[in-house]
Amino acid sequence: MGITDESRRAAVSVLVVDDDPTSVRLILRILDSGGFKKVISTSSSAEAIEISDREKPDVVLLDLTMPEPDGFTILEAFASRAGDPRPRILVLSGHEHPAIERRAVDLGAIGAIPKTAGRDEILERLDATLFD
Repeated sequence: MGITDESRRAAVSVLVVDDDPTSVRLILRILDSGGFKKVISTSSSAEAIEISDREKPDVVLLDLTMPEPDGFTILEAFASRAGDPRPRILVLSGHEHPAIERRAVDLGAIGAIPKTAGRDEILERLDATLFD
């Protein structure tokens, strides 16, 4: 029997950064149902870098539209750091506009997931980011 998606996902650590508690709960349910067991979340964008430094997640799901610092500022902070490899970052955006995703990618994000994405799309994007 081969390695299943869920067994591979169980070993991955994920940090979810979103100021909307409803969005956080939804994403946490999706990740749990998909087999992700090492999931941390914060609704404080100001804590995102500190938590990432401490927890060393494999991937960060980062909302772009938050109170200061917003997601772009956090991406800039990650990009300006030397030394430790930064986590892979997928941005969560309620604005499905190519220029927004392009700016996020220019700042170091792997890509974007629309907040309107369903469970399967979110899990597929995470798998592509982590395992391809």
